[in-house]
Amino acid sequence: MTALIKVCPDNCDYPSQPRSNPDPAYCRSLGESMKTIGQQVPIIGYTDPKTGRFIVEDGGCRVQGARLHDIRELMALDLGKPPMPVELEMAQAAIDIHKQHFPPMDRAQLWHSIKEKRGCTAKQLAKELGVSDSLVGDYLSLLTLPPDVQGQITSGAVDMSKASLIAQQESDPDRQRELAALARDLSRKELASKVRLSRRNGEAATVRVERIKCLVASGAVVQISGAGINLDEAIDAAQEWIKEAKKASQQGLDAKTFERVCRDKAKAGGKHE
Repeated sequence: MTALIKVCPDNCDYPSQPRSNPDPAYCRSLGESMKTIGQQVPIIGYTDPKTGRFIVEDGGCRVQGARLHDIRELMALDLGKPPMPVELEMAQAAIDIHKQHFPPMDRAQLWHSIKEKRGCTAKQLAKELGVSDSLVGDYLSLLTLPPDVQGQITSGAVDMSKASLIAQQESDPDRQRELAALARDLSRKELASKVRLSRRNGEAATVRVERIKCLVASGAVVQISGAGINLDEAIDAAQEWIKEAKKASQQGLDAKTFERVCRDKAKAGGKHE
């Protein structure tokens, strides 16, 4: 039976730790925060009936922070029994999204683990986590990068958004490494241009038009126009539009309102096709 209880940090063990490298400075800052404003998020676990100790399944960093700052009592959610691995991972993922903010590769590994254990699609996982499909896709794509590039993401040398762009557009590990090295000194837009160049085949991609108008199978007409665009740029524009449209749909906007929002953003300097 689940219950909210108080536990002593010295009576806690935490064998399960979702962070691959707990940062002592981070633990210390958590302790300082709890000392100043109180504990905002309970640790999660269960009481071992044999030892009476509280087994922490989520919140090990908070326990360390409490010990460093001599906090004698912590709020804990006692699950009453050891949770199934996927149940714990779902709880950790939910806390990460709303409170903890895991490093990118830790989040990618966690989401991948949940997806594999539940046998669900990325879209189903996104729905359960309450995040966008594209966000889940961005993080899962990081796992296709070479280990050394993943290490650069963990260290902060390569921004996660740039890394996901590389992962989703390039499959060759050597080319991924080259682009990761370039990414440090380029904006995401500049990096996208480099990626497009690497995908171009002959002169076809250099052909620019003022408008691309296509009739799709549903009978709808899709049109993208601009001041001289090629097919790669049209794809980027369509992907950007889909991302914004999905966000608007989640916010409950209708088509007319979404059109007006896009127009207002374009006037303010944003690019929306």
